[in-house]
Amino acid sequence: MTYMRELELKFLTSNCLMKHKITPALRARMIDWMIEVLTNFKCDDQTFFLAVSLLDRYFKNKSETREISDLHIIGVTTMFIASKYEDIYPLKMKMVHEKIAHKKLPIELIKSLELDILKQ
Repeated sequence: MTYMRELELKFLTSNCLMKHKITPALRARMIDWMIEVLTNFKCDDQTFFLAVSLLDRYFKNKSETREISDLHIIGVTTMFIASKYEDIYPLKMKMVHEKIAHKKLPIELIKSLELDILKQ
């Protein structure tokens, strides 16, 4: 039972935005957008839940303050990672770059953030 409580504390993501300039309202808008994107690309429901979990855990574990402008790239990258885990046919980098990020986020930036998120 003690181990389960330790796990719960480790993965508890409440107050994950305290260190960052992102408000709960902005997070909610990002999550709404993520639902829309993942639905349009016919991703599994679990892809959405994993993407939100990755988003929250990233904010919880990141010591440097993240700006509002970082929210889009973080959301895009967590959806990309979650799709790789959950979908039979995951989102491809080209599709993420062109259709989801509208060519506004460099592929190298998405890849480097993917590594950063997975190291957390």
